[in-house]
Amino acid sequence: MVQTNTALAFLMMGLMAATATAQNIVQNGSFSGGTLAPWTQTQWGVGTFPPTDGGAQPAGTTFAAALECTGAGCNDPTTGATLKQTLATTPGQTYTLTFAYDAGAHSGIETTILQVYWNGALVSGGAITNAAASTWGQYSFSVTATGASTVLEFTGRQDPGAALYLTNISVDPQPSFSPIPGTLLLELLGMGSVLAYLAWRRMARQF
Repeated sequence: MVQTNTALAFLMMGLMAATATAQNIVQNGSFSGGTLAPWTQTQWGVGTFPPTDGGAQPAGTTFAAALECTGAGCNDPTTGATLKQTLATTPGQTYTLTFAYDAGAHSGIETTILQVYWNGALVSGGAITNAAASTWGQYSFSVTATGASTVLEFTGRQDPGAALYLTNISVDPQPSFSPIPGTLLLELLGMGSVLAYLAWRRMARQF
């Protein structure tokens, strides 16, 4: 009887399991092969990790998008130094946006700013100013899609022109749960009652 009820409990839990699986919807977020495609860019390039960088490079990656752009205009999301990709999204779905970022050797000596935009709006906390120099930092944000496609965009500024670096970009759907429909719940309860009765009959015959 205990085994029967346990099996029923696992069945109910399975029906309530997450409907969204974690799968990165960004294409070429690590710039494999030294290419930016299918990203579109203004002033961004791509290259191997700089040998003079004191920070440990992200595990399993070889390439990063690199930018040298000076002045406040670099962070203009329309006319500045932009790196963009249009993602296929589910309206109402919340995603986890993560990436690795190195502000370069001159960060803090001069102004360094990386800005992150989601669907044209600056992500909350997504203006990263004067991050630690020559250090790879891991960043994570929660974002929600409002349409079937969403533009993910980065802008960058590195004065006086020493490069900043970006890689390991991912956007993964956060798990969402669906309640069991009322009719299915009644069926499960009925099934549980039948299984419990059969288990009781089996036990009764043993005495």
